[in-house]
Amino acid sequence: MKLQILKNIKTWVLVAILVAMLTPESLVAQRFGHFTPHAVMPRPMPIPHPPTPRPLPPTPRPIPPRPIPPGPRPIPPHPYPYPYPRPLPPPPPFHPYPVPFPYIYHPFVPYYWGPTWYPVGFFFTTLTTAAIIISVENNSYNYDDGVYSVKEADGYKVVPAPLGAVIPELPKGYVTITVSGVDYYYYGGTYYINESAKYKVVTPPVGAVVSHLPEGAEEKTIDGQKYMVYNNVYYQPISKDGQDSYVVVQGK
Repeated sequence: MKLQILKNIKTWVLVAILVAMLTPESLVAQRFGHFTPHAVMPRPMPIPHPPTPRPLPPTPRPIPPRPIPPGPRPIPPHPYPYPYPRPLPPPPPFHPYPVPFPYIYHPFVPYYWGPTWYPVGFFFTTLTTAAIIISVENNSYNYDDGVYSVKEADGYKVVPAPLGAVIPELPKGYVTITVSGVDYYYYGGTYYINESAKYKVVTPPVGAVVSHLPEGAEEKTIDGQKYMVYNNVYYQPISKDGQDSYVVVQGK
């Protein structure tokens, strides 16, 4: 009887050992809380939300039409009838000096000498760091790359180059004009000569031929011929080497 019981005990022990060997280790560890299961928990599905409507841009307010006054429109005044700071005297009676170029009329087209050049009367608020101060006859001017200006209440106003002003170097884009054996340097309607390694603003010499005039030049008809007047200097339209040009026929 005892032998039978021992045999049964051995049998159950062997069965328990086999069951323990065949049971996965992860299942046993999970049962006793040793580690979390390897299976990835599914993420909750996002709850769909309706799209938020974008706000509509504000519609521009309609601009009411301006009433048109009856009668002809008045002619606005010239933006810069006189150069700053004081009006120049009127030009002398026109008497053109003889020049060896025949009169050939062509329409006037203003010329601009690059993005840093501004015509007379132009107004800007600040100066660049390259601007310098020039004093001529107790008047102070600001000079920057061929442009002369004076201080006003809210900024600076471009004015014609004052005669006698001296600059250290010529602006980029100048051209050389030789008249009676003297070299002149032309840029933006202004004429310079070389003086002691610097450059001085001078009166336009009679006979100087230029291909461009700046904004502000006006046509004036004298004895049936049209001349261009810029800063009280008369230019006669001509054609030189097949190019529309202007020759100085009377200075200030």
